[in-house]
Amino acid sequence: MRYNFYIDQKWSDNSTFGYRRFEHNHLESDSLKILSRFGISFANNQKMLFGYGHFTYKENFHGYLHPRIVDDPGKFSGYSGIPRDIERYGFSSGETDISGIAYENNWMILQYGRGRQSWGAGDDIQLALSEQSNSYDYGMLDLDFEKLRVRYFHGYLESDSLLVNRYITGRGLEWNNNTNFLIGLSEIVIYSGINRPIDFSYLNPITTHLEVELNDRQNSRGTDNGNGVWQLSLDYLFKRNLRLSLNYLFDEFILDNEQKENGKGTGKAYSFKAEFSPSKDVNSFIKYYFSV
Repeated sequence: MRYNFYIDQKWSDNSTFGYRRFEHNHLESDSLKILSRFGISFANNQKMLFGYGHFTYKENFHGYLHPRIVDDPGKFSGYSGIPRDIERYGFSSGETDISGIAYENNWMILQYGRGRQSWGAGDDIQLALSEQSNSYDYGMLDLDFEKLRVRYFHGYLESDSLLVNRYITGRGLEWNNNTNFLIGLSEIVIYSGINRPIDFSYLNPITTHLEVELNDRQNSRGTDNGNGVWQLSLDYLFKRNLRLSLNYLFDEFILDNEQKENGKGTGKAYSFKAEFSPSKDVNSFIKYYFSV
């Protein structure tokens, strides 16, 4: 979960790259720690059987797993498992929603697995990437240099019925004064093609979609098999009780006149949220907010 910055004063852990890291309760004698839980959920005519497991080895190595079985895939947000014709004990589909391995220290995260990215300022106002999407397989590199942080990931969105392979890649950087202000800039690209393999041009974490596409560096020529969006994110905390969060997104910069004459244009989107907390009592918390 994200921090309540009004109460615990952890603005330094705020990030436009999503939720806080998993914090391991370090013990010198504890070389391997395993956490697990299992459960079943009944709510709003939905039925789900789930499990969760997380292990930490020597503080830096992590593994995690979150499988689930449901009665009706259409009732669950972010579920991508395929329903089966035959039900067993009232369940018709199962999937691994989140899983993977990671190495983490105080300045780097190297991760590969299945999950989601959620980029943007504020809570529940993300635009291009959010926790509401289906999960996907990806690799990620995150570098944290105290006030400056960068992240890169490359993932596979699976194929459709026409054998069109779809991939997603993202790169971003942010600056946090660790007190009350955070600014981030990111680029998200989805590229695709029939039986298209991974494009090594997009594996470079320090490049841009425009440079790759305009110079024909991709493994599929033309400008119709890739789409890039760019996002500016701002997060500001005023006097510890008023938080203002803004995300502004550009969808495809159109630079040449030929594309403009063919009807192509630059799309835009934004989200904004203001949160106000009149109380600073650690034993009680009231929050008022509005968002667009």
